[in-house]
Amino acid sequence: MNFYKNFLRVFVLSCLFNVSISQDFEVAPVILKFDANPGEIQEKTIHIKNYGNKIQTYSATLFDFKVVEGIRVRAKKGSTNRSLEEYLRITPNLFKLNPNEDIYLNVVVTVPKDVLSTHWGYIDIGPAKEKENYVFDKQSLSTGIKIVPKIEILVTQSPKTNVSYHSIIEDFIEVSSTVDSLRVFRTHIKNDGDKILRPNVHLEYGVYETAELIKLAGLEKTIYPGESVEFDLKINKNMIISKGQIALILDYGYNSKVQGSVIEVDP
Repeated sequence: MNFYKNFLRVFVLSCLFNVSISQDFEVAPVILKFDANPGEIQEKTIHIKNYGNKIQTYSATLFDFKVVEGIRVRAKKGSTNRSLEEYLRITPNLFKLNPNEDIYLNVVVTVPKDVLSTHWGYIDIGPAKEKENYVFDKQSLSTGIKIVPKIEILVTQSPKTNVSYHSIIEDFIEVSSTVDSLRVFRTHIKNDGDKILRPNVHLEYGVYETAELIKLAGLEKTIYPGESVEFDLKINKNMIISKGQIALILDYGYNSKVQGSVIEVDP
């Protein structure tokens, strides 16, 4: 019974306070969102606590990532044009914690006066196994340290003055369904602006005979600038009872105009 109580407590705390708990240490928060304008400096903190029973050395290391078909793929720091390498600093980035000891890391973003674009990356925090004497070059771990990453922190930086919110519907078609009771309508939504978006994409069914309009549940997915994401929207076949139109509705907020596309359907 105590096990289940403790498990429930950890689960609730993780949900409420954006905490990531590993086997022997915890990190919070696991998402950092900066919105510093050009020429500004912003600072946030990361809390790490060692729950293990021995002294442990930890490292905090910045990585880039690319978004491939909706999946974030890790990349070497500085390898993408959205890298935070030139703007983000972590102090300290190597530290030791005694059992039950904790620490707050400072994460500082400094934005040059001429940079208005959105940038992103990961901070990996985890045990660093010491093999021999080590040195640091900026924030990169040099020879002598073997990193065992455990917890990733998602970091984004997008100036408040950057208001380049925009996405488009690239296509809208009905595709074959693997489930007999469903009809599937597919679209690709492209973020052609410079802000990270999470648009609402849903269908509406208009019946010619009765002029009835039925709004259906939709999907939300995060779309990074330059990325195109596929949405498969499903309708129960029994719902389409007569000839009409299926409208695709794209709403990405920020006072933008709702976009749409329409195709005609038969039962």
